[in-house]
Amino acid sequence: MAEAGLLEWADKQPDWIRDALRRHAGQPGFVLDEENKSAVAARVRHMGGFVSDEPPACSPLTTEHLKASNPNDPRAVLCSLGPVKHLNRLAEEQQLRFAIDGITIIYGDNGSGKSGYCRIAKKLCRSLTADDLLGNVFEIGVKPPAEVLVRFLEEGATEPTPITWTDGTHPPAPIARISVFDSANARLYVDKQNRIGFLPAAIALLERHGLIRGELEAGFREEIKVIEKKLKTPLPGGYTIAGAVAKLLARLEIKSKEALPSADEVNKLAAVSELETAELASLEQTLASDPSTMAAKRRRAKAALQKLLTASEQVEEALSVAAVEIYRDLYAAAESTAQAAKLAASGAFTTMPLSGVGLSPWRLMFDHARAYAASVTGTDHQHLPDQEGDRCMLCQEPMTADAAARIRAFNDFVTGAANTASLAASTAHDEALRRFKDLVISSSEAVEAALGEFADLAAKRKEMVPLIAAYCAAAGQRRDAIVSVAGLGDFTTLPLLADSIATKVRTEIEALEAEALADDKAAANDGNRAAERARRDALKDRRKLSDDLAVVLARLADLEERRKLLGCCDVVETGSVSRQMTSLRRSLVMENLEKRIVSEIEALALTHIPFAVNDRSQDGQSYFEVGLNAAKATPNSKVLSEGEQRALALACFLAEVGGDTSRQGMIIDDPVSSLDHVRIRRVAARLVKEAAAGRQVIIFTHNLLFFNEVIDAAAQANPSVPLVRNYINKSESAGFGLISETDEPWIAQSVTKRVETLRVRLKGFDDVNDYTTDVWRRTAKDFYTDLRETWERLVEEVLLGKVVERFNSDVKTQSLRMVVVEDEDHKQVYWAMKRVSERSGHDMAAGKAIPVPTPAEMKSDLDVIDQYRIDANKRKKDAEKRRAALEQPPKAVTL
Repeated sequence: MAEAGLLEWADKQPDWIRDALRRHAGQPGFVLDEENKSAVAARVRHMGGFVSDEPPACSPLTTEHLKASNPNDPRAVLCSLGPVKHLNRLAEEQQLRFAIDGITIIYGDNGSGKSGYCRIAKKLCRSLTADDLLGNVFEIGVKPPAEVLVRFLEEGATEPTPITWTDGTHPPAPIARISVFDSANARLYVDKQNRIGFLPAAIALLERHGLIRGELEAGFREEIKVIEKKLKTPLPGGYTIAGAVAKLLARLEIKSKEALPSADEVNKLAAVSELETAELASLEQTLASDPSTMAAKRRRAKAALQKLLTASEQVEEALSVAAVEIYRDLYAAAESTAQAAKLAASGAFTTMPLSGVGLSPWRLMFDHARAYAASVTGTDHQHLPDQEGDRCMLCQEPMTADAAARIRAFNDFVTGAANTASLAASTAHDEALRRFKDLVISSSEAVEAALGEFADLAAKRKEMVPLIAAYCAAAGQRRDAIVSVAGLGDFTTLPLLADSIATKVRTEIEALEAEALADDKAAANDGNRAAERARRDALKDRRKLSDDLAVVLARLADLEERRKLLGCCDVVETGSVSRQMTSLRRSLVMENLEKRIVSEIEALALTHIPFAVNDRSQDGQSYFEVGLNAAKATPNSKVLSEGEQRALALACFLAEVGGDTSRQGMIIDDPVSSLDHVRIRRVAARLVKEAAAGRQVIIFTHNLLFFNEVIDAAAQANPSVPLVRNYINKSESAGFGLISETDEPWIAQSVTKRVETLRVRLKGFDDVNDYTTDVWRRTAKDFYTDLRETWERLVEEVLLGKVVERFNSDVKTQSLRMVVVEDEDHKQVYWAMKRVSERSGHDMAAGKAIPVPTPAEMKSDLDVIDQYRIDANKRKKDAEKRRAALEQPPKAVTL
């Protein structure tokens, strides 16, 4: 149906569109290569009026082309990321591997380095947003671009393809349709219109065509911009007002509504025969002293002088000693207040993690953050949000108490007296400097050209021209010196302004007007020469046009090219494509997309909120949004809770990805942020369901409850879904992003694993001889803190048989059969906990100071818990066997 609708529409379009659609259909993903782009552009140019020797041939789109096209890119699964180089502080020689036939769940605490791998995925795959891949910002110097080894398995291949990708280059195309969801993308799904990423072939083809149209129009507009910059140069002047040449040149102005003249018309007017040249010489000789001619000449000279007089008065005012003194004061004030603000910043921000706070680059970032805050809230923000829990305007995460305190310090500094004074002084200085830079001063050559007729009127007037030219040259040097000032000392060496020319120029202007009036009076008494003067002026204009012919023809060529380029822009307008896409999308896509969104909203328990799904086309692209079905349009973020926003965003993401019939993979970072435990379980089940349907699912999380829920959901699925666990940790010695498929983080380790970990740590103390140092005291305290946590874990795991566990929402009543708690257990745990607690950092009274433990004592205390674990597990097994019998009826007596 979509193909039929596309063909029906295409058959009504110009040949170039039908040819372009055919080219799209023959390319992978409907994306034109450079050769086909050039071919489409050539046909558009032909439509716009750029006529070639032979019109380019066009072949229309047919049913066969659509049948041969493949709407879905071959499916590829991501095998691994890493090793990584030059990214944040991620450890090198690490490889993060993913399940290719199921689900991968990756756990990492905040700050462990997992976000670095998510940022890589956003650059490599399909994501609404992308993050910069920065090097180690705590190291000085230029950082090379990030590098990562990417391994992926394409559909039909037997071995993964390895590619070393460098940030700034194109990512591998096979994994570009794997979709990524994270906090930044979630915000866009909640309150923005989002591009529909998975569309039927016919609509996807039209969308690609719309993109090419937009790309071509942008190129044409750039060409037009270059031409219009050239068109700002004035055409040659000096022609008779209202004469034939003047009227022709008026048609060559960019704002003219009249048709452009042809090149033949221009050439014909510029052609002056030998007879006409002789006629002009005769007329000029006859009319050399003609009063009307002289009056016009004097008035042209007067106009040129008047223009220079106005400019000189502006120059004298702008470059006067008084004006420069004012600018010097502004310069000094800007320097002194900037130094004061810098000192204030250095005093206020000495404890900040990074340097440069309060200086210009930092202030620019701060101002942009304030502007963003104003755009988000609709109010004029003088302060950034600075309370604990407020969202940071840069990273958009809720702020900790320390972060909020830093923002408050920033706000106080920006609104403080020193910074306010510095900003005001800097603004005043910049405005004054801008006025100097904008001051227009004619060059010596321009002055001499403008006063050519004035110089011809008399020898004395000819002597004035170099004086005026020298004045302008000196003024230009003084202006340039002022603009180039780099310190207060430079003001003492500025070139002086030449003596004023205003009085002399004004006198000449008055004299020229008086002379012109006398000429007018004489001309009034001589009406017989009007026809001769008109004929002379027309011939002079045509002769001058022949001299200016190259410039005029170049202007005509520029205007012709501009007209054709504007025609090309009209040819590639995207409105018709958008309308056809809307028609096809609403009949083929939106109904199913809306059903998927409703289904996902139900799956994530959001049915108590009325939503409405809308779509639109813009610039040849398809967009959808999910908004509140309310009487008044209100952003979702102003009504929904944080958890509801995250659930809605995830629902939109899953619904959109659900339109991908090739089942490309998905990568999800912390999908359950701000969700309650009920929705956490729902999200886990929903993502496992995607993996069970054959989609590669990769999940990053720092939520251990969610981590366990995903594992349980994968195990409970029928059939069970294959799963790979990865753990990302950090260490002082090896850095961030340490990857393991077996080494669980401390918080998730069992008692047995924790005891093993502590025994390994004990071995590292063999070389310690001095147990009186602060370093050893802290080492011992850390050991006993972990030992205390291990006892707490033992109570939960061993003594209470995992009936109730942290990071697990189930109550396992079946495990009660293993629970045995005797008085001796209470006594053992009580005194063991008391002993390790006293050694794990509690502040003791001076009279009760406990000696710092030795490694031998540590081993003894570790042996205690290990032996207790063994004994308790043995009792558990005995109890389980004994109580299992209680679950069966007693054996009957038989005879």
